Amino acid sequence: MITPQSILQHELIGLYAVVVRSRNKTQEGMCGFIVDETKNTLSLRSGNGIKCLEKQYMLLRVTLPDSVEVVIDCSGLSVSPARRVKARA
Repeated sequence: MITPQSILQHELIGLYAVVVRSRNKTQEGMCGFIVDETKNTLSLRSGNGIKCLEKQYMLLRVTLPDSVEVVIDCSGLSVSPARRVKARA
């Protein structure tokens, strides 16, 4: 189960997200579902298609399956998703 305390050790794909702050100011306020993640980027599916966002210097508000919202500093996610998920074991 994903909790606010364990969010960084879980898969983010499928979660709804809103960009709270970004180095690229045009991305702020962008929202949609996370459809892909690499070491340095997140892909967000919005009404305007899929947007690839740089993780570094980005704050993201993610809605967990139980409707709890969590703000994540994505700079802390700069490892490959597979390594991050494996590290929880």
